[in-house]
Amino acid sequence: MKDFYQILGVPRNASDDDIKKAYRRLAKKYHPDVNKGDKAAEERFKDISEAYNVLSDKKQRQQYDMFSSGGYGGARPGGFRWEAGQGGFNPEDFQQYGNQADFGDLGDLFSELFQMGGVKRGPRQTGRTTRQQTEAVNGQNTFADVDVDFNEAMEGTKRQINIKRGDKVEKLTVKIPAGVDNGSKVRVASKGQPGFGGGKSGDLFLHIRVTPHKEFWREGDDLFIEVPITIYQSVLGDTIDVPTLSGDKHLKVKGGTESGQKFRIGGQGAPVLGKKGKCGDLYVLIRIVPPKKVPAALKRTMEELAEEYSYEPK
Repeated sequence: MKDFYQILGVPRNASDDDIKKAYRRLAKKYHPDVNKGDKAAEERFKDISEAYNVLSDKKQRQQYDMFSSGGYGGARPGGFRWEAGQGGFNPEDFQQYGNQADFGDLGDLFSELFQMGGVKRGPRQTGRTTRQQTEAVNGQNTFADVDVDFNEAMEGTKRQINIKRGDKVEKLTVKIPAGVDNGSKVRVASKGQPGFGGGKSGDLFLHIRVTPHKEFWREGDDLFIEVPITIYQSVLGDTIDVPTLSGDKHLKVKGGTESGQKFRIGGQGAPVLGKKGKCGDLYVLIRIVPPKKVPAALKRTMEELAEEYSYEPK
């Protein structure tokens, strides 16, 4: 005897909603349209459909729970078929369920999951009213990788990409907003997979990959750059030019500046994604670079200065 609860992977006290969710999940996985040519998946789908049809119907589930321990014979979607002499019950008591193919909610679920020819159920009697029951299903989201260079990420750009939507490949022009970072996700509304039965299309999500810059690096919305200065500028102080996204900016370096010291230039960082006109800051890290060649005269002068004006660097 088949254990319908085990087939759907639910406990015997599962709610109707739990049974329906389990069926939908398994039907999507094992449906023949998804597993073309896979006989094992086809048989599994038949068992899943059979189990759902019985357990989703209140009367059939009650009968199954009551008599499953005594043997449940030849069930087919739509009703029980009881063999004579099982537990002393008259099979005629259950004749109303035998040989009558009423698929219950299966028609709606098939329409929702697989758009099987735009299935619509026939009129359904509910008390004194009759209603036509249909159900729409929304399309799935789609994901794609997009590569941009550092400047494009800072300024924003556009890309043409090819996306498979349903049975067709569609060419899309997508906008990459200013401020995206490596790993950012950009949503393009309604450009995912189409819905069925009047359902909405899913969304397209772009996964952004940014090529590193040779000078700048980014931490959140702030940018960093390392700028070299001479020993003389470090000791005496100077005004230096610092590259930014909008061109060179002047930065005053005080005398006595150490290597690794950090200066901030406000509002010259990366654009804040989704906040037009707002940017992070630019941090300038100072690197003191000694001369590669020291002339003899300079060396003598420095030796004299070192002797006369020695200091402890700690």
